Amino acid sequence: MDKKILLSGAAALLLAGSMFATSASASAISVSHSGEASLSATFQDACSANPGNLNDGGADANEDGDTVDTVSGACESGDSDDMPVWATASKLEWKASGTLANGLGISIGGGAGAEEAGDAITLSGAFGSLTFENGGDTAVKLALPNSQGDLDVTGAGIGGHTVSTPGSAGYNINWASPSIGGMDMYVTYTPSSDNDATNQDAYMDTIAVGAKMQAGDITIGAGWETATYNTNVSSGQANACASAVALDAAGSGGTLAHADAMFEGGICEDVTLMGIGAAMNVSDLALNAGYTKADSDGGDVTTYNIGLGTSVGDYSLALDYVNSTLEYLYGLADNKTTETVIGVGISTNLGDGVDFGVQFNNQSVKVIDTAAHSNYHAQAKLTITY
Repeated sequence: MDKKILLSGAAALLLAGSMFATSASASAISVSHSGEASLSATFQDACSANPGNLNDGGADANEDGDTVDTVSGACESGDSDDMPVWATASKLEWKASGTLANGLGISIGGGAGAEEAGDAITLSGAFGSLTFENGGDTAVKLALPNSQGDLDVTGAGIGGHTVSTPGSAGYNINWASPSIGGMDMYVTYTPSSDNDATNQDAYMDTIAVGAKMQAGDITIGAGWETATYNTNVSSGQANACASAVALDAAGSGGTLAHADAMFEGGICEDVTLMGIGAAMNVSDLALNAGYTKADSDGGDVTTYNIGLGTSVGDYSLALDYVNSTLEYLYGLADNKTTETVIGVGISTNLGDGVDFGVQFNNQSVKVIDTAAHSNYHAQAKLTITY
């Protein structure tokens, strides 16, 4: 789903002209860049049930050609665990920032490669900061101080905390308030192209709000977001999604396809998201916990996590527990998929800009009324930053 915001030619020229004209009076302009390159070796179960393909009802082949029954989650005979899978990744980010003659701060940045957030323009001053960005973090995620719980697993997985709705997947305008008494507030506005019968965006204008407060060693945050599905959408993808919802309502077995869409974040109904999290330091321990719930008429995704971190000499240790439940209607009965992930990680610095880490995650998945099954995901990763 793409959202669009359009400026008239005159407005665009005026904005661009004022930026260039004023920048000549800037007291200081700096340009910086940062990058990261990594090499990893991954070990994991060669085949596992893929919750993102619930409506197959048969066997799927993974990238190694091994197959799995998507209902029982059992590996087919003759299949075995993966050998090491080697992978490389890189990303590059750049940023230009300065202070204009009137005291207004401005920064322009972007990136390429893994985890690209998209180009962003930020204005800052006594009012806080205002960021214009295609994608990126929104108010709910910005307000949650806890770990996001998105541990790597085999197969699709539910994916940890839901920190945004499909309605904020377009061009976002983020406002962050100045800190007042240890409290920070965030507001995200994702505009739809037009709120009339010709609007083809999947969701209408979307608003998210959040706040985070720090008191001593404890940080508490909460956020809320609501997205309204556009019933005027006539695109093929939206019609297919709407058809699945109609089948759900009629009890005709369309819900499994709808559940697939939910795993991909494509819930084609009104969605309300709320989240709350906390983080605190106790002696040498860093603790965090969080709860999120994305609620729609066709199904809910509920996740909570508990995390623990500490350091022993030159090594950093982390232990995470994440539990996610996807509940949805199948015919006239309530059904749910549950996922539990326990992760253990250790990392250390080998020198300036060189880090090495090892993680092991165990995933337990129960799809509808089938027996729960477990998979593991282990990875060793060397990262160089510059």
